[in-house]
Amino acid sequence: MIGDGFPLLSLAFVTEPLRLANRDAQRPLFSWRILSPDGNRPASSSGRRIDVDGPLDDRPADAVILLASYFADKMISSRLVDWLRRRARSGALMGCVDTGALIFAEAGLLERQPAAVHHEAIDTLRETHGEHRFSDRLYDMHLNRCSSAGGVATFDMSLALIARFGDPKLARRVAQTLNYRPLEDPRASGAFGRDWSIQRLDKTLAKSVGIMSENLETPLPICEVSRRVGLPVWKLRRLFHRHLKMSPRAYYLDLRLDRARNLLRNSNEKVRTVAMMCGFPATESLSRGYKARYGVSPSKDRLLT
Repeated sequence: MIGDGFPLLSLAFVTEPLRLANRDAQRPLFSWRILSPDGNRPASSSGRRIDVDGPLDDRPADAVILLASYFADKMISSRLVDWLRRRARSGALMGCVDTGALIFAEAGLLERQPAAVHHEAIDTLRETHGEHRFSDRLYDMHLNRCSSAGGVATFDMSLALIARFGDPKLARRVAQTLNYRPLEDPRASGAFGRDWSIQRLDKTLAKSVGIMSENLETPLPICEVSRRVGLPVWKLRRLFHRHLKMSPRAYYLDLRLDRARNLLRNSNEKVRTVAMMCGFPATESLSRGYKARYGVSPSKDRLLT
């Protein structure tokens, strides 16, 4: 099921592996239909409209995959939520990609199994819907739920679907056909977020960054960060300059500004609320740092997305 603003890339990563699985098996193991809430042709995130097979219906299906827009809250309606609940009660495997997890949460489909969510959106969703419904994973397949954090990880989710409804060997052959090496570990842990390779650079540096990342709403003094990692402040500064070419204070500010940008682009929180959530005492202090970093004000950056 797709709605306005859906990513074409994700649609291709769901349907193309299934098509190749049928080709390799030399029989129609998989068939699919593309539906939209009202049966109209939705526009993708790149503006291209595509034909669909009709509006939401209750025809039997082994799996239902939801592709939402960047602003998934605009897709939410009682009709869509009720339809998802009915499909779940029918025993279908329910899957969502990226921001589709928000709609699944609204439908009450994540109470037992959390959904994988893109690292840029996970903070926002956890703030508004609770920690336990969303996981920092690239994709997940468990019992009657599957999910993808978006992007190329959706391909891995589709391979897991092929392995489940076809067989693992078929899934591996599909990956080989597309010259793709499947993920060995679906755990993300921020792996594709900012400075994902810090763990490889230095363990103490990684621990320092971890402490900072856990204390964005109420930033710690740098002397407290250095105390927690067991280094004098001057040694911590030297460590950051050696590996990251900036001071601990500047890096900490960048982390907070990164989070502010993710919240602005993936939520409807007011700018002053975002400022508080990222450790800025006032909207003005966020705006100064934001404009210096990104070249635009927080409110204008939100309008550009």
